[in-house]
Amino acid sequence: MAKLVELRKLSKEFYKAYPHNKFPEMEYKLGRPYVVLLVEINGVKFAIPLRTNIRHAFCYKFKTSDRKTESSAGIDFSKAVVISNECYLGEETDINDKEYLELQEKAFFIINKFKKYVTDYIQFKKNGGKEYIAKRYLFSTLKYFDEILLNTPNY
Repeated sequence: MAKLVELRKLSKEFYKAYPHNKFPEMEYKLGRPYVVLLVEINGVKFAIPLRTNIRHAFCYKFKTSDRKTESSAGIDFSKAVVISNECYLGEETDINDKEYLELQEKAFFIINKFKKYVTDYIQFKKNGGKEYIAKRYLFSTLKYFDEILLNTPNY
């Protein structure tokens, strides 16, 4: 099967550039590497973390995961980060076979759903919006990358 998706870990350089005390919404646990899905949209590279417990709708939840969790395993759009330097990417990695196959099969759907999440965020930041829309992005990491996102053409 051809490889449709790229899964990596974030590097130590990424966490040095974005320390948890200054960027508290970013996923960080000492000694725990996060697996991320790499996606490029309009020339901006994003790393979207895979998480074991997702309890909100701003994600893609695996249907085939056999993990024993309190909620759903999936890809958390709200914790996506922009990769502005290739040194922020660590080694390639693997995930559960069932989840990987589902990720491969649903890649186009997942990327389009994520693209809508980012586009809606940018439109909200540029034009404002209702309070319920603001709540979608309350805990999002996208706010740390406004300088890049709000100045990227085609959004």
